[in-house]
Amino acid sequence: MVSITHPQSLGDGPLARYPFAQACEGLASAWLNLLEAPAATLDPAYLTRLEAMEWLPGPELMLAALRHVPLDAVNAVLVGESPYPRQGSAIGEAFHDGLVGTLWSGQGLAKPVNKATSLRNLVKMMLVADGRISPAARAEEIAALDRSDLVETLGDVFGALRRHGVLCINATPVLADKNKAREAAAWHKFTAGLLSAIHQARPDAKFLLFGAFAKQFADIAGADRWPKLMAEHPYNVSFINDPAVLDYFRPLKLLQRQG
Repeated sequence: MVSITHPQSLGDGPLARYPFAQACEGLASAWLNLLEAPAATLDPAYLTRLEAMEWLPGPELMLAALRHVPLDAVNAVLVGESPYPRQGSAIGEAFHDGLVGTLWSGQGLAKPVNKATSLRNLVKMMLVADGRISPAARAEEIAALDRSDLVETLGDVFGALRRHGVLCINATPVLADKNKAREAAAWHKFTAGLLSAIHQARPDAKFLLFGAFAKQFADIAGADRWPKLMAEHPYNVSFINDPAVLDYFRPLKLLQRQG
């Protein structure tokens, strides 16, 4: 049975501060214990400024990904960049656009998928990994696919990722500053501490570092011992045919309907 701790039981430590008190609602005690030290690295002055702002995805969703995968089930940590810059799209799980439902249309990929470049390239990579399309496939090739055994929605894909123990987080869990590099610097110690703690708890878990911000964590102390895969951010078309990425995702069959 998963032990759940609520904000009122967080005491007066760093998790009781804004925005962690809200973010920790519903988190299992294993995650709360792991988060204590990383949360203590945040600059109190920065957190005070953050409290006076509106930002994405908001405190309630900031750590939402940790609610979806228990710590003892983590087999991989996929690290992206930062939340989507749109209300409703940013839901606290890297690359999961909350405004995208169905993946497909009569013209191939659904319009919302095509508009989100990183998401579009992720889905195309999964289709290439399954051997269903060529890396340079145009919309007509995707439209002609037999989709009878494919999942229908983006939620289905992330459900499969969670079942495989893939935790999808962003290097920067907050989008408040237009200067992404400055925001990333504010959260660097937190994310480094979080990843290091996950490695200590799950030493065989693989770290999938996608993009420049994520790759910075390959150089932190102890990261040389992490099993890891580094790739360009999915925003880049080259991501679709990255051999290491394809090798990792091929056996997961994330687009294949279950049952």
